[in-house]
Amino acid sequence: MQSKIGGGGGGLPPAFSLFPSLNKTFTFHQILVLIITFLGYASFHASRKPPSIVKSVLGPSVNEQSNSPIDNGWVPFNGTEGTQRLGELDLAFLSSYALGHLGDRIDLRLFLVFGMMGSGILTVVFGLGYWMNVHLLGFYMTVQIVCGLFQSIGWPCVVSVLVAYTFLYWLPYYLRHQAVAGVYISHKTAGILSTVFDIGGVFGGISAGFISDKIKARALTSIAFLSLSIPVLIMYRVYGSVSMFINIGLMFISGLLVNGPYALITTAVAADLGTQDSIKGNGRALATVTAIIDGTGSVGAALGPLLAGYISSRGWNSVFFMLIVSIFFAGLFLVRLAKAEIKEMSSSGELIASSGP
Repeated sequence: MQSKIGGGGGGLPPAFSLFPSLNKTFTFHQILVLIITFLGYASFHASRKPPSIVKSVLGPSVNEQSNSPIDNGWVPFNGTEGTQRLGELDLAFLSSYALGHLGDRIDLRLFLVFGMMGSGILTVVFGLGYWMNVHLLGFYMTVQIVCGLFQSIGWPCVVSVLVAYTFLYWLPYYLRHQAVAGVYISHKTAGILSTVFDIGGVFGGISAGFISDKIKARALTSIAFLSLSIPVLIMYRVYGSVSMFINIGLMFISGLLVNGPYALITTAVAADLGTQDSIKGNGRALATVTAIIDGTGSVGAALGPLLAGYISSRGWNSVFFMLIVSIFFAGLFLVRLAKAEIKEMSSSGELIASSGP
């Protein structure tokens, strides 16, 4: 039997008083929370995208004849050290974002509201640097640090998917500075095209979750995805410039394989922890655990964009090599868990059962 919402001491969020006719059943509110959570996550993700898209405008442009950087970017991100400054900007944001454990200190609903509002305002302030003709590195660093703090407030509340940060922050820049079918694409096209990686990540999260639930082995699923992503990334680097169709196809597959394991870590694992007796029904404890998972990952993720900024000055082959090595070690660290899963599945006969009709 479905109970009515609104009884008890907790009460409803203030906005519900404006829509008394919406005070329906428990199932109705479950669906509503799912929709709002999705929109909240999408909004947080959208507020991260603009800085990565404008990288190709801020940084040194490419001389299309010699394929070498020319000094006409936006001070202080132009010149030979432009990509390094952009990498430091990413480090500033992700380092402050790693403080995501703050998400359990007060009412999560209030934290989510303040986090979303602050993230939106700080994104606008970052863009005002152009209209106000600001060329101070300290201004952009400060904005990114404060924005990271606001994102750390709200992101754990919606149990985020940890995306591949290096691709998130550098893919538009890479696309702008690499010819596709012999043609350099515009800043706008590079930004739009980079979303294909994110779309692939959505399907990757769904696929990884479905497979891991089917075989009941999260580590094994993650290793499979990570292993397949290595040859795909190599193919993307080698053949991504052949045609737009090949570029989009390989980018989609890369997003699917790279982001799938991270979805398992930050969503499926957090959901599994939520069913444990020690924290079941305790929203604050679950937020803390989720924030620890997400924040710990962000500490390592902060290094990716920073290293990409420095390494890209030596060529993009070096950047892709760094990504492949990182993926290899990520899979290597999961081998022990995968062996335990295989042993457990073998002893319980689930390997045979899952392969049956």
